[in-house]
Amino acid sequence: MAKKVLIVDDDANTVKFLSVALTENGYEAIGAFNGQEGLQKVEQEAPHLILLDVMMPKKSGFVLFKELRRDNRYKDIPVIMLTGVSASLHELEEKKKDTFESPYASMRDALRKTIAEMREEGDVRPQLFIEKPFDPEDVVKKVQELIGD
Repeated sequence: MAKKVLIVDDDANTVKFLSVALTENGYEAIGAFNGQEGLQKVEQEAPHLILLDVMMPKKSGFVLFKELRRDNRYKDIPVIMLTGVSASLHELEEKKKDTFESPYASMRDALRKTIAEMREEGDVRPQLFIEKPFDPEDVVKKVQELIGD
């Protein structure tokens, strides 16, 4: 029986892209498009690993991650967090040249605060952060390293 990998990302193309790569490598890919749906899929499907986008509507990846780590049923599921923060910061940095402002400072501060809160609350960090854009085969290799074939 194929190991289940849950992909939680609000970008349908990312879910489809990763689903194809995982399926081609023998995994059962399950998609969810926001944090609320992701939690429902965790409860229904009992995945072996979760690929979790950081920034999503309805429930961010950090919020879902914290909920999973606090629930004894799900706390041991490996989580790889997918983040496009660097790309967003780069885009905002480009805009800075036009406005002479640092619009990315608040985003960076919010991320630092969230990570600090996770540490203070005793939440374990995810197994890995992968920066978008990524090569799907690199993601598959990381999945294989964490849960095998």
